[in-house]
Amino acid sequence: MITAKIIADSKNNFSNRITTMVVTMPRFILAEFNTHRMFSRNSASSRAIPFEKMVKSVQENPFIPIAWQRDHKGMQGTEYLDKEQTKICEVHWLASRDESVERAKIINATEVTKQLCNRLLEPFMWHTVIISATEFSNFFALRCPQYEFSSNKIYRSWKDLQSSNNNIADNSLLNRLQSNKGQAEIHMMALAEAMWDAMNESTPKVLKAGEWHIPFGDQILDDDLDELFAVTSGLKQEISVSDQEEQEIFWKKQDKILLEYRIKTASANCARVSYTVVGEEDKKPNYENDIKLHDRLVASGHWSPLEHCAQVMSRHEYHTKFGSRAENPIGNGWSGNFRGFIQYRKTFNNENITKQ
Repeated sequence: MITAKIIADSKNNFSNRITTMVVTMPRFILAEFNTHRMFSRNSASSRAIPFEKMVKSVQENPFIPIAWQRDHKGMQGTEYLDKEQTKICEVHWLASRDESVERAKIINATEVTKQLCNRLLEPFMWHTVIISATEFSNFFALRCPQYEFSSNKIYRSWKDLQSSNNNIADNSLLNRLQSNKGQAEIHMMALAEAMWDAMNESTPKVLKAGEWHIPFGDQILDDDLDELFAVTSGLKQEISVSDQEEQEIFWKKQDKILLEYRIKTASANCARVSYTVVGEEDKKPNYENDIKLHDRLVASGHWSPLEHCAQVMSRHEYHTKFGSRAENPIGNGWSGNFRGFIQYRKTFNNENITKQ
């Protein structure tokens, strides 16, 4: 269940790479994950997801530790319980889950808000986060496993180790854990390894200056956007076939609006992560509702979902400050926490609210 799926991967002419991925992790490592501040992220929320949905999720698909370390000193142990001991621990873990569910239901029956009732279920939750970043190196250096095998070389991924050493006979989880000299928490290392492999197996799309990195872009259907454009844009193609100049003006307007629709829809999809539980991700899209959600986010100043779409900088933008393109510009290729790409959020003048 610890997974990483890339949903957009782009590169500019300055060799900056921006990657957006959806990751699934145990809820209890979220605080540690959130210490990495170079990530733009939106996350499933215990405040937003209905209590009944959360109960169903932890009952049908609870998080159970991938392995059980023996008690140890320091940050990381090296010894693990055997199969029989593991079974006993899992029984008690699920019994704790059941007890937490029952206590949470009792509290919820007194009409207490879901954002408190759901907290009792968090140790047993799987958690979904969408991440966009141009800077992953520090995260991988700190959080990836450190696999050692017959040489002094360290591998950050079991797949990397296997590709370099074909004579590995034991691929069991226990052998992988005992071969790992990393000091991060084991579930965090499993997540970092999944992200590392996903990026190594992905080929970023090379974009030109002015083009957009759009998460979920491949899933947005052009025909549906065209239909929405015809209904809502107010533009009508009542142009003579012979009037080529007027046709070009019309098509440019349509292309601009369709790009705006695509960016707004993608941003809304990023926002929806906050109230989607694991297992309910594949719902039929409604682009008109997505655009309305985007507009509500902007109106309410909820900017974080607008950090995932990003436009490739021009050479001038890369080497100078952006002026009116962004508040508090840094220059030297930076826009917020991205390098080489201008965050969609930064195209709004009021995105950095300092006073009401």
